[in-house]
Amino acid sequence: MQRNRNDLIQTLSSDLLPIQQGSKIFIPGLFWFVISWVYVVSLSLLLGPLRTGALNALITNPQFAFETLLGFISGALFCVLAFQESIPGLYRKWLVILALLVTLLWVSCYAVGLSFPAIDPSRMGKRAHCVLEAYLYSVPPMAIGYLMIYQRFPLHSIRAGLFIGASAGMLPALFMQLSCMYDPLHILTHHIGPISVVIVLGIILGMIFNKQKRHSI
Repeated sequence: MQRNRNDLIQTLSSDLLPIQQGSKIFIPGLFWFVISWVYVVSLSLLLGPLRTGALNALITNPQFAFETLLGFISGALFCVLAFQESIPGLYRKWLVILALLVTLLWVSCYAVGLSFPAIDPSRMGKRAHCVLEAYLYSVPPMAIGYLMIYQRFPLHSIRAGLFIGASAGMLPALFMQLSCMYDPLHILTHHIGPISVVIVLGIILGMIFNKQKRHSI
């Protein structure tokens, strides 16, 4: 019964033009993205300083700047995908593919960096509990972002949880570029690795709210 209802809604919304609807997700999506960054940066600086020379490297080192930019774009794309789920008819497969390709390229930078790092690897600036910090920075924004999306009654609540989990998980992974030690292996395991956990949490959140949505219908 639920599947038939969703199929009907999808059929009715498939011919809708999303151009006018785009503005309805731009402001809440941008608000979440900016506030989340403010939260991550503020809490991170509260717990410790930036790595010495990190900002200078961001300006003077093209490889370091490029991989950092890719991480930012990846997070922004998944933010767009997440908030698109709040309005039927806005989902675009090509945007999902683009987000995955940019993310793959971003992660590949550190795989290449195992042999050709942007910055000489060192333990300078290492945070003893950076993995725990990653969850502290990402889980609250993920939960808040999902609630913002769920208020609009998304058709695919699990997919929305996946996308918002990916975006939120990338926030600390990216800022750790400046606030923790730079070592490609450490980045892959301690900064990027936790993203998968946050994605799983987002999916679980989507599953929970998906059941609630079914009961409310």
